[in-house]
Amino acid sequence: MNEQQTTIGNVTLWATAFFITALVLVMSGRHTPRANAEGVNSANGFTLLTTKNGQGSELLYLIDDETSMLIVYSISNPQLNAKMEISAAWYLPSMFNTALN
Repeated sequence: MNEQQTTIGNVTLWATAFFITALVLVMSGRHTPRANAEGVNSANGFTLLTTKNGQGSELLYLIDDETSMLIVYSISNPQLNAKMEISAAWYLPSMFNTALN
């Protein structure tokens, strides 16, 4: 009787393992890869993201969909919105082309 219970237990474990594997494969096929970022706003062809630079000021990243530009602004005192100046700007197709080659 012990061998029969062991065999039934093994079969049940294997069946469960195959079922879970199939379920994982089906569900992973439905998953679409996405980059998630908190604090991102997108509207009217612009994407905005602010991050702290670690020195008391913030950086504003702006992507313009129409011109394919990434512009980084430095905000020196974000609480007062006192000063905002361009830190860098890139033409995205050129930047990606350079990175790929």
